[in-house]
Amino acid sequence: MTAGGTVEGIGDNKEFTITSISDVTLYFNSTQTSADDTETERYFDNGSCVKSFTIRPNQTIQIVSINGVTLTDPITIFINTVYTEKLDTPTIFKMVIRTTVANTHIRMRIRGR
Repeated sequence: MTAGGTVEGIGDNKEFTITSISDVTLYFNSTQTSADDTETERYFDNGSCVKSFTIRPNQTIQIVSINGVTLTDPITIFINTVYTEKLDTPTIFKMVIRTTVANTHIRMRIRGR
């Protein structure tokens, strides 16, 4: 993908509410789009592997898995806290987050370079 309207240049932003306590898989590099979103699967439209991301939940959540690898201990992101992670190369294509409270609103910003 090229710079401009893609995840590499501008990135993508997604905001959504999870209505129940559940695990939700976020797909960054998929042929599916946000039109295919379900309660437990969310797709970013400007698909590519992710190099950096910021998550801003209104309730405490956990990152439990990245690229199919379950973390030994989940990364806990506390209520109304901004969590950012930056990698050297774009490598994340999928992430699983776990909500701890029903009706959790997630704001997520991603970039590829």
